[in-house]
Amino acid sequence: MSRSLKYVLLFIGLLFLSYFVFEVTAGKRVHPAQYVLVGIAHMIFYLLLLSLAERIGFDWGFLVGGGATVALLSANAGWIFASRVQGLRALFVFSLLYFFIYLLLRLEDNALLVGAVASFIAIAAVMYFTRKIDWYSSIPAGGLRPAEASEKEAI
Repeated sequence: MSRSLKYVLLFIGLLFLSYFVFEVTAGKRVHPAQYVLVGIAHMIFYLLLLSLAERIGFDWGFLVGGGATVALLSANAGWIFASRVQGLRALFVFSLLYFFIYLLLRLEDNALLVGAVASFIAIAAVMYFTRKIDWYSSIPAGGLRPAEASEKEAI
């Protein structure tokens, strides 16, 4: 169980990164409060894991707690983005993420190597899926929005 706490920052980072990719690829803004709710749901996963592992063992505890959390996060993504497709996409991504963390926690000798390679793959995937996003679409090439530019010229 203590190993799961060592990877918590990596896990939470990948979870938020996933939501961010959903946000930018769907073209719908997510309120920071919804990111907080996702973070709280993930913290409760750890509470579920700890309490269930004491009763039914780590493997079953992870399966039950992780399954419930993945279902909740996927449903939430469907609600946030008002899209069943986004909810199913989230189900796939979060299932992979939780499966990866489970495997990482079960590995002992190769956990660092697997974690590093998987993190590299995750950031490469984010770069790929966000490659066509115009990050400066709200800011013209000159740096100021037209209204701001005309106000500055008037002064």
